[in-house]
Amino acid sequence: MDTQILEQYKKVQDKFKLPHLQELKDAFKFEIDNGDKLIDHIRIEISDRLFSFTERVIEPIIGGAETFSCLFEQDMITEREREKLFALYKRIQVLKWENNLLSVKPDEKMTAEWIKKTWDFWNNELGEELATLCRSMSDSWNGMTFKDEKTVYHG
Repeated sequence: MDTQILEQYKKVQDKFKLPHLQELKDAFKFEIDNGDKLIDHIRIEISDRLFSFTERVIEPIIGGAETFSCLFEQDMITEREREKLFALYKRIQVLKWENNLLSVKPDEKMTAEWIKKTWDFWNNELGEELATLCRSMSDSWNGMTFKDEKTVYHG
């Protein structure tokens, strides 16, 4: 990685007590291009990954979708798990609208706070909850059988 980018990030990192750049890159799978406004670029990369995952994974399970898999997956979680997912979803939507505001009205300090808040949420809550959901869904699919034209879940 370009040392100029590292130095630029280090200044912002120290100023706002942000996570290490490599940790962010590893968790959210992004690269940095030269010439970008660094902190905005990081926010955009994080938000793209987070909101894409939300749209592809969480929304179809809690809200329903017209996909074949969704017909089964909605029945694979309990009402308590659905409520838990929806609580996480609401928090993600808050981050999404804060992110939209920062796209319209960029602010370095608020962007740094958004990155910290998103990082903490991802590491202290969301990441583990989503990993649990993914394992549960995988187990449900693995144990699914068809009997007498009814779907039966073992898991």
